[in-house]
Amino acid sequence: MKRIFLIVVLCFMVCGCINVNKSSIDEILTDSLNSELKFYNTQRNGYKYYLPKGVKSLNKNDYNEILSDDTYKYYMYVDVLSYYNKVRFNYIKKTSAYYSNVLKYDDKFGYLEIKKFQNKKYLIEIMYNYAKIEVMVEDKDINKTIANAISILSSIEYNDIVLENLLGNNKLSFSNEEFNIFETAETESNYLNYVEKYDNYESNDNHDNDFIN
Repeated sequence: MKRIFLIVVLCFMVCGCINVNKSSIDEILTDSLNSELKFYNTQRNGYKYYLPKGVKSLNKNDYNEILSDDTYKYYMYVDVLSYYNKVRFNYIKKTSAYYSNVLKYDDKFGYLEIKKFQNKKYLIEIMYNYAKIEVMVEDKDINKTIANAISILSSIEYNDIVLENLLGNNKLSFSNEEFNIFETAETESNYLNYVEKYDNYESNDNHDNDFIN
């Protein structure tokens, strides 16, 4: 009985305490960024993170990864090189965007930018904690998608010892083609070109739905 109660409590804590569909984007961001909960169920080379219920990893190549919530694909890139070098970035809000705002909590920073396209789709770009997620969605799914994406990005915890070993000894190589998390897509075609380039990875998933650390 105690075990069942603990599972229920954990599920409630992980899922959050706000109604995503009825909340504003600002409320969703505030709730996620201010959360003190630390859960991880996905281990990667040099970092770990929490993958929300209903979201799964489809495939991964180095530090690029494709996630899915069965409706949309989330294209994620974790920039361990910028994290290792402690690169700083100042985002300037864009009045032309559907939504544009700076994200900051303690020493973590980033931005959320949403662009509306003629096909009535919205490109969500969230950069936070030295990682970025891009996903194209319909209007009705903006809030849910943001909640999933920011939950993932804010949960990332880097392993400094592993990264020091990999990057300090040049065991990882980075080309000029690496995705720049600090740049936003100016057109829909930029996003689609990125999708086409990284949408043929082989599956390499280390996610464990039954493990919470």
